[in-house]
Amino acid sequence: MGVVWNVNGQDLVVSRLPVFDGKHIRGAMMIILFRRLYDALRFGNRIVGADTQLGYYKEQVKRLWGAKYSFDSIIGNSLVLMEAKRMAWDIAGTNSPVLITGETGTGKELFAHAIHQDSPRKDGPFVVINCAAIPDNLVESELFGYEPGAFTGATKEGKQGKFELAHNGSIFLDEVGELPVNVQAKLLRVLQEKEIEKIGSSSSKPINVRIISASNLDLEEMSRQGKFREDLFYRLNVFSVRVPPLRDRLEDIISLSDLFISEFNRDAGTGVRGIDEAARQVLMNYNWPGNVRELKSAIERACLDAKAGMIRKENLFFITCKASLLLSEESLPTLKEARYEAERNVIQRALELSGGNRVKACQMLDINRTSFYNKLKELDIK
Repeated sequence: MGVVWNVNGQDLVVSRLPVFDGKHIRGAMMIILFRRLYDALRFGNRIVGADTQLGYYKEQVKRLWGAKYSFDSIIGNSLVLMEAKRMAWDIAGTNSPVLITGETGTGKELFAHAIHQDSPRKDGPFVVINCAAIPDNLVESELFGYEPGAFTGATKEGKQGKFELAHNGSIFLDEVGELPVNVQAKLLRVLQEKEIEKIGSSSSKPINVRIISASNLDLEEMSRQGKFREDLFYRLNVFSVRVPPLRDRLEDIISLSDLFISEFNRDAGTGVRGIDEAARQVLMNYNWPGNVRELKSAIERACLDAKAGMIRKENLFFITCKASLLLSEESLPTLKEARYEAERNVIQRALELSGGNRVKACQMLDINRTSFYNKLKELDIK
């Protein structure tokens, strides 16, 4: 097949095939593929070129619709983070739905990317959709698409939904707890039947998609309150990964900060070399309610303020101010607590001054005896 055969000084590219009669060869047939070797070489180059172009376009599609992060992109060596990564790595090899939970800014999307990147679907599309960012009246068309002219304002070409675009890959539903109830019912059907139905269509279309979802809300509690479908919660929660908050892995703060400094130096042209000890203590003592996202923002602002050299405590003034404000808010008692303490202190002082004589204490406080005894019981004064 495809051999060079010289005929009268001319190189032909031919295939030579035997002709059988039952089990016996009766003759042979030759098919000329190319009359000149040059034509064969040119054809081969065209095939190689087409293959190269195909590879290029596949890379472009993967760049636009593929996962950008791997497990190596999740920085930190704390025990709680390593346990979350181990759980996610074990889950990645399956095709089952995954629910990623955690506070805002902890890096749930990074885990979703990494799970897809390490899965058998890694060469397929990875489609991300933020359920909280889509208006309620557009969620269904965004997820499942629509047929031409399905409703007023629909395009004449129709539209592919995100699930259709994610065929043979994964779809990441961020903030899935924000989905309207009617869309939750359709999503449950996708999980159960593995098919979608576009708006305005009378037929269903098979779909092969792995669903990775994430939420900073307690979906289990929401399902108890009737705010999220209980059957959908159990379908999404086949496997779950909890991403720990930054305050539970303080030992990762410096390594994350070093990464953010390098990234900002590269992007903004600053020359920050690191963080001095006083600034490190500020970072380690802060509670980080915004988690890793807040840390990245803080480091970028500090780099911009410092411009070069080491980040010092004064470059983190916005963190120290915020920490002081949070501390003062936390230490401020409620009005009920303040009243309780004030009354308790005044009554105890009156009893001390009266030598324990309750009648005199009542006179000093200008309160009748019944109310006084009730206060003693209420304030647990012996």
